Amino acid sequence: MVPAYRRNVAQMAHASQTARRGPSVLSLRFQVLDDRPDWPVVQVLIDGKDPFADAAPGWRGFDPADVLGRRSPLLPADGLGRRVAVYRCSCGITGCGVIAPVIVSSPDGTRVSWIDFRDYVGVFIGPAEASTDQHEGRPWDLPDLHFDREQYVAEVERASLDGSWETPRRRTARLLYELLEPQDLVLPPDLGLAWASPAWSEDGVSLMFQHLSRGPRLEVRQQMLRLASAHEDPAVAAEDMAHQLLSTWPGDWVRTFG
Repeated sequence: MVPAYRRNVAQMAHASQTARRGPSVLSLRFQVLDDRPDWPVVQVLIDGKDPFADAAPGWRGFDPADVLGRRSPLLPADGLGRRVAVYRCSCGITGCGVIAPVIVSSPDGTRVSWIDFRDYVGVFIGPAEASTDQHEGRPWDLPDLHFDREQYVAEVERASLDGSWETPRRRTARLLYELLEPQDLVLPPDLGLAWASPAWSEDGVSLMFQHLSRGPRLEVRQQMLRLASAHEDPAVAAEDMAHQLLSTWPGDWVRTFG
């Protein structure tokens, strides 16, 4: 069955061109919540205002590393568009709920639209999730939003190039992940490296290894490791932690770093 939004995307995007009011203006800002500068979020502003404040008070955006960058899910995809979570539950857990519109270009390529806002529980892990067509979700009472494509893309690219949000601890974690990710590491028996992040309440970097099973409901098995270094320079510290991990037999990782 083809979802209703896919049958109507072209008509809805085309109708936006004839709307009486002009296109909305997208602004993306970095926001520090809960006094946690290592974990900022991307705040979405439409015409200078939070468009979700009334419908979902306290809900928050995603980490810049997840929603921005060269392959940002906010950038319109070719064809019929894709559903992207732009905000998540106030608890910060994406699986608890999201605000997820379909992001689509107009047929003539001059507009980008956010349409058919929906909430999903237990479906999204990050901003983009390929299996949303298998779930109806719950509609949000939010109006469709339409943007001038040139302004919209320029704003996503501007925010993606702004690295001011990355603290030294975040940089260390990013550099460590970049050193380890090409290694295709496996924590026995079958957990792959998923992400690296500053340790929540301790020094060092947390490495998450996980295995996802996609059945009727998403199942996740995880193991977190923590590495630390006496070096303050992020690049040197990342090299040191990578050496610690790679010089240890994988079967001893949990005992040594768990």
